[in-house]
Amino acid sequence: MMQDKAVVDDTQRDEVTEESVPSTKIRGITLTVIATTLVVAVLWWAQTIVIPIVISVLISYALDPLHRWVISIGLSRGISAALVLLFVTALFVAGGFALRRQVNDFLAGVPKATQKVRELARDLRGQGGAVETMKQAADDLKRAADEAVPPSAARVTKVQIEEPILGSNLVWQGSMGAIELAGQVTVVFFLVYYALASGDFYKRRIVSIAGPEFAQKRLTVEIMNQIAQQIEGFLIARLILTVTVGVATGLAFWGMGVSQPAMWGVAAGVLNNVPYLGPAIVAAAAMLSALVQFDSVYLACVVGGVSVLIACIEGAVLAPWLLGRAGRMEPGIIFLGLTFFSWLWGIWGLLLAVPIMIVVKAVGDHVEGWSAVSELLKD
Repeated sequence: MMQDKAVVDDTQRDEVTEESVPSTKIRGITLTVIATTLVVAVLWWAQTIVIPIVISVLISYALDPLHRWVISIGLSRGISAALVLLFVTALFVAGGFALRRQVNDFLAGVPKATQKVRELARDLRGQGGAVETMKQAADDLKRAADEAVPPSAARVTKVQIEEPILGSNLVWQGSMGAIELAGQVTVVFFLVYYALASGDFYKRRIVSIAGPEFAQKRLTVEIMNQIAQQIEGFLIARLILTVTVGVATGLAFWGMGVSQPAMWGVAAGVLNNVPYLGPAIVAAAAMLSALVQFDSVYLACVVGGVSVLIACIEGAVLAPWLLGRAGRMEPGIIFLGLTFFSWLWGIWGLLLAVPIMIVVKAVGDHVEGWSAVSELLKD
């Protein structure tokens, strides 16, 4: 009897264990979904704070080699950080000052380009075709519907209230946007300064709070070193791509006789860092400028096509190879990440998606609970 009772108890214990496994998995999946949703909500709600922090971290990584070189001369960290930031700021100001004439010439041609587009649209409407046929059919249907309306209904007067658009409101919104942008730039400037001036202070703090055991501290150091190495590779890859696209676009436009080739090269190189949207803006603007300059739709399309071709070669050949080597991630996953962060943060999401994914992958490579994330991101 005792043996039979033991067998029954073991059977019941196995049944309880088998029943608890699915419930445990469901509970774990539910908690993961809730935690992910909360993280996404916090990232969207706190984007005004999170985005400047991420940008400042990337800039500090990019300026760290120059900062270390200035320190090697014998200056303190604080003075070296200030000198590096002043040098970079002066470099950007000098670049903008050198391109001011070409930029002014382009802006002066914008009204002509707009007028040219209106004339082309007017000519297309005058030529008829499928669009004109559809418009005529819609007018005939509207005329037939008006004739079918009873006379009593026809006397009903429709009242539509339109709120006037005040120019002062637009000026106020533009001023507030400029003030907000200036404030964010200032925040990023000071965050970069403190990141450079502090050196390894924050890294040591993170290691100290990682845990009391040596293994935990060592794991934290390995994660931070991998993050630094991969972000450095990503920044170098982006610099190579920026210079390549800028030089190729500038030389191509110069060879075709397009005005302001240096400005177009700089614009193409800088905006190329905004995936998909940046090259499209450059191609559209270059087409409008070429339309005014050459007064030919064919030549304008050629100029825009060359810009798109350079962007496609960069996006299909150079970028996957360089960024894939830098982050060691699957290109399809990178595209999904760009889509998600662009939905979350807009243009800033397109700029910051890959560095954030690099950090997440570096953590997943070393933390046991994140192994599934690392497996999903790796190439």
